[in-house]
Amino acid sequence: MQRLQRSAVERLMDGRPGTTLEAALEVFEVFASGSLTDEVYILDDVAGKRIAIAPTPLKDKYRRG
Repeated sequence: MQRLQRSAVERLMDGRPGTTLEAALEVFEVFASGSLTDEVYILDDVAGKRIAIAPTPLKDKYRRG
């Protein structure tokens, strides 16, 4: 499991305008967590897919659509 600081993810997104959080993190899907505040977890093999778990406000900030 990889852990990224929220600030690092926000810098990554600032450098890639118009991209999705999923694409920037190279994951299948990003799930929101109400209990996380300052870290994003990336799990490499959940049912054969790479996913991320991010704080709800971060996921909402970069929501698609």
